[in-house]
Amino acid sequence: MNRMARLIPQCMLSVALLLLAACNRSDPSPSEEEFSRSDQGVFILCEGNYQAGNSTLSYYDPRTGLVENGIFYRANGRKLGDTGQSITIFGQTAYIAVENSGIVWAIDTETFRVRGQLTAGATEKHMINPRYVYVQNASKAYVTDLYAPYITLFNPTTFDYLGAIATTLSPAYGYSNTERIVPFGDVLFVNCWCYSRSILVLDTRRDEVCDSIVLGSWQPKAMLLDCRDKLWVLTDGGYGTESSAFGDNVPHLFRIDAATRRIEADEPLETDEASVEMALNPAGDTLYVINNDLYRMAVTDSHLPVRPFITAPTDEKGRRHKLYGLSVNPHDGDIYLADAVDYSQAGAVYRYSREGELKDHFRVGINPNGFAFKGGF
Repeated sequence: MNRMARLIPQCMLSVALLLLAACNRSDPSPSEEEFSRSDQGVFILCEGNYQAGNSTLSYYDPRTGLVENGIFYRANGRKLGDTGQSITIFGQTAYIAVENSGIVWAIDTETFRVRGQLTAGATEKHMINPRYVYVQNASKAYVTDLYAPYITLFNPTTFDYLGAIATTLSPAYGYSNTERIVPFGDVLFVNCWCYSRSILVLDTRRDEVCDSIVLGSWQPKAMLLDCRDKLWVLTDGGYGTESSAFGDNVPHLFRIDAATRRIEADEPLETDEASVEMALNPAGDTLYVINNDLYRMAVTDSHLPVRPFITAPTDEKGRRHKLYGLSVNPHDGDIYLADAVDYSQAGAVYRYSREGELKDHFRVGINPNGFAFKGGF
């Protein structure tokens, strides 16, 4: 999500809920292309610009190098929406949360056609601005939210609304944000990003909040569970300004024991306001962290190395590009870096081997921020 979008008042974020009157149309229009992609490809979600309605979805075949941009519009004859936040795959369905449009799309991973949707203000009355989708099984999924003090539950097969979990969060500057979801046994860890220091613990048997972890740094943005059941949390430190004492702009990397929920390590990082992000390799024993450049460390290490593993690209004037997204292919370990460039032109994606060798790079939409990998490689 763009930093500036987060600072705009809530009343301005309610504008996009009148989305797509033809959503339930089943017959393809003449402008809809037929796709059939049974290969092992990569979906790339491009956030677009806030309130511009220019989010897009790309598809990449790493074996052939073929890149297809704008596939959601091309397959469905309608736009993806405003501020594409996240994408996740379960089975043959990709779930796309489009935050400011207040919608979660479900598309077929081979045809790219819409299978179903959740829409804020319709049956999903507790959903306002969806952020991330976690599918627990074929009958239950969770949706986190930027504003609502609830986590929405729905059936990912039928798209029926199942209810909502009250987070009991007190709003801060209008936000009651829940973000990413990490499963561990019978609980889910949920980080609270906007103006928060909390990680909620949800009991999946009763679907209620049963505990929380409070960090010593503001705004936990990313969260992962490694092969040793250690929960890694990356904060962005908040956005302190001269007129506000909130945050200090210093990201922190935390390691938490998932079983005891005890904080074991806390490392402050350096930044020049580039986005922070992290990912794990397929074995779960190597951590990658964006902190201006890309760093790599074993999960048994005590801190990030001094030198980056991959250096961010620079323009002709020597200015560093903004690394905006990061993911690792769970099948072959290739590293995917999303480059926002200047947040207004078409972004770039760089694909590296696990050894850090550049294997491919290509252009996609504006502000690429998320990846989802289909099939075995």
